[in-house]
Amino acid sequence: MSELKTSDGFFFLSPVLVLLSILIINDNLGFTATESDAILFSIRMNLLGAIIFAFGIGFLAFALAGRLRMRAPSGVFMFFEGVGLVITIVGFFAYGLGMKEMVDLLAGTHILIISLPQFITGLIIWATGILLITFAGASTDRNEERMIFFVILVTLAVCCFVLAMLFPWEVTTIS
Repeated sequence: MSELKTSDGFFFLSPVLVLLSILIINDNLGFTATESDAILFSIRMNLLGAIIFAFGIGFLAFALAGRLRMRAPSGVFMFFEGVGLVITIVGFFAYGLGMKEMVDLLAGTHILIISLPQFITGLIIWATGILLITFAGASTDRNEERMIFFVILVTLAVCCFVLAMLFPWEVTTIS
């Protein structure tokens, strides 16, 4: 009989989180409302879906690192962390720029328009960056590298929180 490893829980939880994020995003893809607060809520729910998607991909990276038991040298770690951080930021902005709000002043309605190809492309780029960062962090043994990994994750978490608050003002356009 095979033994359960700690990475098995990550293998189970990863698809659950990815599916949950897809359901959240799917529920908020197109939206028409008479109040701007409903549009802002829908945009923030889409950003929340992206963050949950990142957790799912991060859990998958931890599971793969636990199964493969690779130990990355410092140069490889720093390369994965640096490239992953840049890719994640680019993906997050590409993901966010796929959402546009149109305001019809005569009818008083707000319409959330989503460019689905740009939206999905940004989500895939975002997930690739998270996978690189998390895989590098899970494959290291040195305390200094673990601290760098922790700082990068905290930085991404703070950026996601701040962007979720500030991004809806960037999306809003009056036509």
